[in-house]
Amino acid sequence: MEPLKGGKLANPPKKVREILDSYGASKSSYASWGIRFVAGLDGIITVLSGMSNMGQMLDNISYMRDFKPLNAAEHEIIRQAQAAMSGSNIIPCTNCHYCMPGCPKDIKIPDILDAMNMRIGDGLIEESQAAYNRAVAKHGCASDCIECGQCERACTQGIEVMSLLKDCAETFEK
Repeated sequence: MEPLKGGKLANPPKKVREILDSYGASKSSYASWGIRFVAGLDGIITVLSGMSNMGQMLDNISYMRDFKPLNAAEHEIIRQAQAAMSGSNIIPCTNCHYCMPGCPKDIKIPDILDAMNMRIGDGLIEESQAAYNRAVAKHGCASDCIECGQCERACTQGIEVMSLLKDCAETFEK
């Protein structure tokens, strides 16, 4: 389960995309790398991949129909991508939304953290601000957090949400 880390590996940070593209990933989706990596591990008989639309399903079918495990060169590319991903300071939120129920300020935490990842992972300043503005248009702002801790108790990734919301407020609410 989770071969794409809640979709983060289907749309990885710019540096990771560049590494995969250097090998020719543009011929296949970024998602295919993660799924093929997991599916090629010893003892794996089933890979669960969450899909949100028909395009994603067709993509999965395209490389799993005649499955080919990663070759040695592709494993090396994956090691480079893993190192780049580990060195990235993106927030490891998987958009599960477990943090949201019970938030007394109705803050769309995953959307706010996604906006921050656009900025820190890809350097998309204007786009990240627009994404933040959309996230808070009908919901609480990052600065509305009262630090009740409900979000952190619910977070399956162990993210320090309250601290990150402070960072997001400082970044986006200037």
